[in-house]
Amino acid sequence: MILNVEIAAMADQRFRILLVEDNPGDAFLVRTLLDETGDPFDIEHCSDLTSAMAVLNGDGPGARFDVVLLDLTLPDSSGVETIRRVRSCANSAPVVVLTGHKDEELAFEALQHGAEDYLTKEFPDGRTIRRSIRYAIERSRAERALKESEERYRKLVELAPELISILSGEEITYINQQGLTILGAEDTTELVGRSFMEMVNPSSREILSEYIERYRNGYSGRADFVIMCNRPDGETVELEVSAIAFTHEGAPAMLMLAEDVTEKRKVERQLVQTSKLATLGEMAASVAHEMNQPLNVIRMAADTCALQYDLEAVKPAFQRERLSLISGQTERMSEIIKHLQIYSRPDDDDFAPFDPMKAVGRAVDMIEHDCRLSGIMIDVVPPAQMCRVNGRQVQLEQVLVNMLTNARDAINENDDDANSIGGLIRVSAMIDQDEKFLKLAVNDNGGGVPEAAIDLLFHPFFTTKDVGKGTGLGLSVSYGIVEAMGGKIDVRNEGDGACFEVTLPVAQIGKELEADSDEPVAKSARIHGDCVDRAGRQAVRVLVVDDEIDAMEIIAAYLEAQGYSVSAATNGEDALAIAGVMPPTILITDIRMPHMDGNSLVKALRARNPGMPVIVMTGHPGDAERPVDDDDGADAPVMVMPKPLDLQELLGILDELAEVYGE
Repeated sequence: MILNVEIAAMADQRFRILLVEDNPGDAFLVRTLLDETGDPFDIEHCSDLTSAMAVLNGDGPGARFDVVLLDLTLPDSSGVETIRRVRSCANSAPVVVLTGHKDEELAFEALQHGAEDYLTKEFPDGRTIRRSIRYAIERSRAERALKESEERYRKLVELAPELISILSGEEITYINQQGLTILGAEDTTELVGRSFMEMVNPSSREILSEYIERYRNGYSGRADFVIMCNRPDGETVELEVSAIAFTHEGAPAMLMLAEDVTEKRKVERQLVQTSKLATLGEMAASVAHEMNQPLNVIRMAADTCALQYDLEAVKPAFQRERLSLISGQTERMSEIIKHLQIYSRPDDDDFAPFDPMKAVGRAVDMIEHDCRLSGIMIDVVPPAQMCRVNGRQVQLEQVLVNMLTNARDAINENDDDANSIGGLIRVSAMIDQDEKFLKLAVNDNGGGVPEAAIDLLFHPFFTTKDVGKGTGLGLSVSYGIVEAMGGKIDVRNEGDGACFEVTLPVAQIGKELEADSDEPVAKSARIHGDCVDRAGRQAVRVLVVDDEIDAMEIIAAYLEAQGYSVSAATNGEDALAIAGVMPPTILITDIRMPHMDGNSLVKALRARNPGMPVIVMTGHPGDAERPVDDDDGADAPVMVMPKPLDLQELLGILDELAEVYGE
């Protein structure tokens, strides 16, 4: 557009021409022919190259010309070298070569060395010269505009905050400076010519290969995806990639723009964790009540057992019944604690299909007590058929807990008229007709959301609650969680309250879906107490290590009563000393202990006996994922048992290990 405007203005422009010609007759002829055209030309004449270069290297407007008409046979210079010297001047201008004879080879060589056009001195008329001059000026301006445009785009690409790269197949043919920084390289020579796949984490190679193949086969659309890359310093970076079709040396290629979102993801995870912990803090009273219920039963059962001893009227059947009740209530407390631990820990697991109604059930369990105290009923309406969605169950649970908490607070803060009809929260699930999406809706009768606030609800730190009653993170974090699962959250006022609706893509559907693999296994399937006889147990030495003295003594006494040879210690250092005198066949240890933790103890003992099996007791769910950090005994079994322990289950596991590893 700019170039066209410049060309249109050339008709009214007065051109300045530098004529470099040593023959006065030829110089006079050029002037005469140009004057006859009637166009506005200002011509300055130099008879040698030295004086011409002095003019072009000068200062001010007098040193600037629109075109140079250059003879290649001057007294002080001849041939195409003359062109190079003219173009090296401070005030360069497009060059039209003048020569006294037709020489196509010389003309071609002149154009190669920067001349815009070539004319013989057998000028038929001034229009030929004028046309050549205008062509030279237009071409020069077009080349200059192209060069400036290329320079602008080059700077934009080089200064861009994202990685920009061109891939021909897997080969990197170009990468910008930010790309070098993101991938941990110092110079383009380290990456250009290499396969981009060398930097890609194995978990991301399949998806990148898929898109490279698409573009290689002529795909012309845009693609957005996420990959993980490994830097030379061992760090892993997460890249959000946008790719489009490109042409490199006449062949299909892929232009890739990628943003480093590693730090962004860390901040998002921190916000998710902050929101979860804030929710747990708000529910502290409810959690305390849930824990006090089984504790109350345990206390009363223990007191009634003790009372029989005080009255010297012990009834074995009654004692067994009460002890069984205590064991059951302990299991109930264990489930509550386990759920809170899973809910509160950071979410680093990969996405996997799960039953969304399990998340609904657990979310309702966490908030139901508080709702009941406020006179609020929660109604759950399941979908017509089972389905699974892809994501993290605990994160969907977090979203639902946040929505249920907001619904409860809205009902509590509503006026007397709303409370008079009773608070109601309904959680309904429905699969659309195409069986592609699941809609989870949370409705309440809490008066609804102010219309002016609806568009702001998902902004970070925005809250409609009173000061000190909300962080403003819950819905913002929930929005990010649902979006990452490929879904969306909508909010609207419906009836006499608000409706928050989560839409998620369905991963699996149908009644044939099997139960999740985390369903509890029946005790009878886990206990094999009769597979080793008492004599066989006596030959096996078990080392029990726990810094809780009461727990250590109870476990040791129980296993001794079952016929095992038992050593016991309250820390890793004492356990290591005992093992030096009485080497254990099997180790049972806590992980988190003072002086020497379970990891260090396992490493030290497996340095002596790499095949020694280990049973880890832990109350931390993170320890269950990688209970023992030990490479020396990688082939030896490591069993994990969550606290509180089921002693019968422990005995069954010990018997199985003793049968294989017993002496």
